[in-house]
Amino acid sequence: MSRQNWFGLFRLLFSLSVAAWAINWVLASAGANLKHEFLTVNWGWICVGLLLTTAGTVLTSYRWSTLLALQEVHISQWDAFRLTMIGIFFNLFGLGGVGGDLFKMYYVKAQAGNRGEEAILSIVVDRILGLLGLFVVALATLPFVWSELMVAPTSIKSMVGFVVLISVVGGGGVTLVLTRDYWLPPSLKEGIRKWARVIPAKLANLVVRLIRSVDLYRAHLGKLFRALILSAFVHSLATLNVVSLGKAFHVTGISLPNYFLAVQVANTVSAVPITPSGLGSRDLVIKTFFEFAGADQRANLIPFGLSMMLVLWSLIGGIFFVFAKRSGGVGPTSGGNP
Repeated sequence: MSRQNWFGLFRLLFSLSVAAWAINWVLASAGANLKHEFLTVNWGWICVGLLLTTAGTVLTSYRWSTLLALQEVHISQWDAFRLTMIGIFFNLFGLGGVGGDLFKMYYVKAQAGNRGEEAILSIVVDRILGLLGLFVVALATLPFVWSELMVAPTSIKSMVGFVVLISVVGGGGVTLVLTRDYWLPPSLKEGIRKWARVIPAKLANLVVRLIRSVDLYRAHLGKLFRALILSAFVHSLATLNVVSLGKAFHVTGISLPNYFLAVQVANTVSAVPITPSGLGSRDLVIKTFFEFAGADQRANLIPFGLSMMLVLWSLIGGIFFVFAKRSGGVGPTSGGNP
């Protein structure tokens, strides 16, 4: 095994250890008897959570397929869902949830023919829209919890401030890209053209193709906006999934706005490449926010239940991967352009 492979294995084991420690610490804080909780949990609400997770995944895969279609790469809704599920499985092996994106990039590029780079760009845009949708929900929640945040501890304010900061930076960056014709000076455009003449031809061609791909999205701002609204709706479903877990574990005392704020901040932090699929880091953030909201110790069962549900969903994605391998491949069955 090469040094790089050893390093990758060590990084995976270390991140899994961090995730396991964080989940165990949050669970221990609940002071709960797992056997008793398993016997008394409301399984009806657990099923509601699973249905919400399914709906969110279906809508996420639909959003990605529409972004692919804008790049003239066409796959069926079933293939988009199948690849999304397999990507969720591979999130267990990548920090912060990027493993699934890398998987989709690899297989979609192979199936997209001469539109491979454009297909990869669709995954990047899909990830950006997903984060922007999260920020929309987070910012919309702030007015409902503002008075509480004014007296919150520094840790809470810092995490919320981090979300607001990257919301402004991310949203501003996307706006600048989409409106570059209105503010980019002609002299700078000419400088870029001259720079393109001196770099290697293959790299220049790639840059030109990516710019044209971005222009395709700029030409369909209405569809991008609908994808953004869909992203915000998906994150709202994810929050309602956490609410259903609270109902399942008979947790009271947490207002709906506090659920929404905690989940958006937790999902933002979990996107930072610390642990696989954000396991553990998400738990710690949710625990911190629920404690601030005045919930009792039983609320610490919620992040544990969420992590177990995410692992279960990832394993279901693994079943998709196993069956795809047996059938001869995991790439799209109806694919891109030759």
